[in-house]
Amino acid sequence: MRLLLTLQYVGTRYAGWQWQTNASSIQQVVAEALEKMYEGPVKIEGAGRTDAGVHALAQRAHADVPFAIPERGFLLGINNLLPHDIRITAVEEVADDFHARFRAKSKTYEYRIWNASVLNVFGFETEAHFAQRLDEVRMYEAAQRLVGTHDFRVFTVADPEVASTVRTIESISVTRDGQRIAITVAADGFLRYMVRRIAGSLMEVGRGRLDPAALFEEARWTAPAKGLVLVEIRYNISRS
Repeated sequence: MRLLLTLQYVGTRYAGWQWQTNASSIQQVVAEALEKMYEGPVKIEGAGRTDAGVHALAQRAHADVPFAIPERGFLLGINNLLPHDIRITAVEEVADDFHARFRAKSKTYEYRIWNASVLNVFGFETEAHFAQRLDEVRMYEAAQRLVGTHDFRVFTVADPEVASTVRTIESISVTRDGQRIAITVAADGFLRYMVRRIAGSLMEVGRGRLDPAALFEEARWTAPAKGLVLVEIRYNISRS
């Protein structure tokens, strides 16, 4: 049977989602926990990669398991085997042909900035610290230039696995709550470093160092990985 898992993790200690040969990854740790619970190999596929140091509020992955375990028992069992910075928060059975990556309709990321002269020790692992005052209104107005279907090649790096750098951004918001700024981006898909380069460019706009009209020409600033959180992945799920 195939299960769809929802995962939370703090990515600080890991080399990203994707399995690595020389470093610990989220995928590897979760697969090893599933293998212990089911006493045999379990294949798990994620909805997409998150880079080293990036976090997730709701990463999604599917896993093929040999038998059913009631939801409560599954969650208690698997989370008991996982380290404190990784948790599976939900599980549901899906059709055998469901694929967490290829069935995804859209994704939402949030980039978190602590905008104060002194960093926030409680958000050190999950917020980028930017000491200079940022103009969030100017950042929001500039961000609206990115909404729609565009070629985002300037916001990524060369990747042989990517056939096209065209993506559709559904919405971007820039909000401030006290000293915390959140840049939230929803799109049909993302390129590597895309959100971090959007965030880095918008911060340059917010400090008055970049003209919003030049966003598609000068997106050379990559914000730190630790401020990025995968918030949501949406599907039209086929039930088994």
